Amino acid sequence: MDEQDEERIVVGLTLRAKGGDVDAAKLLFAERAKRVRPVRFQECQTLDELKTEFENYMGMEDINRAESDHAAKSFDRLFRLISARDDARKQAALALVKTSGLLLVPVMDPAAWEVAAETSQRNLKDLARA
Repeated sequence: MDEQDEERIVVGLTLRAKGGDVDAAKLLFAERAKRVRPVRFQECQTLDELKTEFENYMGMEDINRAESDHAAKSFDRLFRLISARDDARKQAALALVKTSGLLLVPVMDPAAWEVAAETSQRNLKDLARA
């Protein structure tokens, strides 16, 4: 069945439903419930973009149950993929720092150096005594 045949059948069902045919209305309703608009979540690269697109899609006025289920499943799948990808990037960055011999030094205010040095010395003495 091509698109013209499908459109012709839908028009016929619509006319019959408007005429009072309950069976035609049920068929038309069931057919509309099966149709799912495409979800554009695959284009999202970050979790914030994914969240925004999901909210926009779910906020449409004429969304049906099949579309909301499809969107929720797509969101869950992509959320897991993006989270796993971000975690892998973080792990790779940490591994690179560990293997490269870099030392991360926190940036401090020079006025706080004395306090930090005293705290560090106190911690070292406590560790030596333990």
